[in-house]
Amino acid sequence: MYIRVTEDSFRDTFLTSANYNNFSYDGLTALYDYFEELEAGIDQTIEFDYISIACEYSELTIDELRDNYSIDIDIDVIEYLQENTIVIEIENSDSVIIQDY
Repeated sequence: MYIRVTEDSFRDTFLTSANYNNFSYDGLTALYDYFEELEAGIDQTIEFDYISIACEYSELTIDELRDNYSIDIDIDVIEYLQENTIVIEIENSDSVIIQDY
């Protein structure tokens, strides 16, 4: 069985979940766009498992990233993370989404 996940249904799944609502509205839009581009790039559908996504990805500010990953103050956080993991930038936000590592 296959159900098409739309941008709205993707966001609503997270926003209505009491346990996995750890992304902003704009962050969920960026995350949805990332998975859409990934599907197109690999030419395969990706199974939507919101629990797995919520456990594998985090939306954090630059200061939170610096603290959580002990990144030196002199290092560009985004550049450092791009060398080590997936970084999804969020338009008009001081936060980014990263694949946790």
